[in-house]
Amino acid sequence: MRKIIAVILLLLTTLVVNAEPSVFARGWFRYAPYGRSLYADMHPYFPRMDIPYATNHPSYDWGDHSSSYRWQTQGMFGINMPIWSSFFADSTFALSTNLQMSANLWMDLFDFHTSPIVDTDYRIGVPATTFLHQLHRGFFRNYSITWCPFKHESTHIGDELEIKQVERGSALKRVNVSYNYTELIFTLNEPIDRYAENHCLRLGLMLLWHGGWYNVDPEDGDASIVDARGTKAVPYFQRNPWELYLQYQYQSPTSRHGFQGIASAEIRNRELYGFDLTTRTTDNPVRRQPEGRIFTYNIFVGACYNTPGYQGYFSRIALGLRAYHGNCPYGQFRSISNYSQIGVCMIFD
Repeated sequence: MRKIIAVILLLLTTLVVNAEPSVFARGWFRYAPYGRSLYADMHPYFPRMDIPYATNHPSYDWGDHSSSYRWQTQGMFGINMPIWSSFFADSTFALSTNLQMSANLWMDLFDFHTSPIVDTDYRIGVPATTFLHQLHRGFFRNYSITWCPFKHESTHIGDELEIKQVERGSALKRVNVSYNYTELIFTLNEPIDRYAENHCLRLGLMLLWHGGWYNVDPEDGDASIVDARGTKAVPYFQRNPWELYLQYQYQSPTSRHGFQGIASAEIRNRELYGFDLTTRTTDNPVRRQPEGRIFTYNIFVGACYNTPGYQGYFSRIALGLRAYHGNCPYGQFRSISNYSQIGVCMIFD
């Protein structure tokens, strides 16, 4: 990993040093048509709104509806803010730096009594750098490498839900999911031309800086029911400090009216958190859940409208169906292993 990062930094430095001053000056706050999130990304850096029919679980069923599935509302508010970008050597190479931020809001708007907030997560870090090499060799159009040395994610449950956990006598009122990581991404066939047909493949690695994915503070519950690998007592390298994902996205040629078909899929291997949120302080024996790993599957299929003659930010509006299966992808609820959802999804890209 260190050798790969060193080679990337050396190559990026060489490109910038050899660039003409005028080229460098024109690169500030310039949109880069690559390095964007794919539509199957669970935490993308563009706005997305979902109305899914999703697994209902006692740990977040505020109104005690006791149904297996319920309608939910989920919003992702992401941005890929340009800092600098430019093409070099007759557009054979390109380099860009972007500040990536995202936050999700999960609300139970179909509980008409109070419509509680279930969970909010946010991700922010130092700017990410992307290097692109255009190949133009048949199927292999280009490849890119993106590296963000430091990102932070922090998650929080809603006040109503935490109060409900206290009333229920839950052993864990709240789990502090907060961690720092580095992310390295390799992409084959970036969809630089949004109007053209394209097959994109992406492989990503998230690696923790230190510590685990979560911890239980003394005021938030009984840490003794949490798997030992999820506490501060065990070194980080024994706590599944990595997350790996593979993504694919197909875009059809754009019609003369500006419409285009999109199909995107992701398979991800990540940690299944080691605690049972339904455990109560009065349970005897106490229910325990071991920490482990789990595969998750995320699919988007739909159509988008491309603004004619413009390929910058928010030039696309996509509408389709999104389906997900795996552990719950949000906050402390990542300890729930059998979570599914399917519903309408709208994307502003």
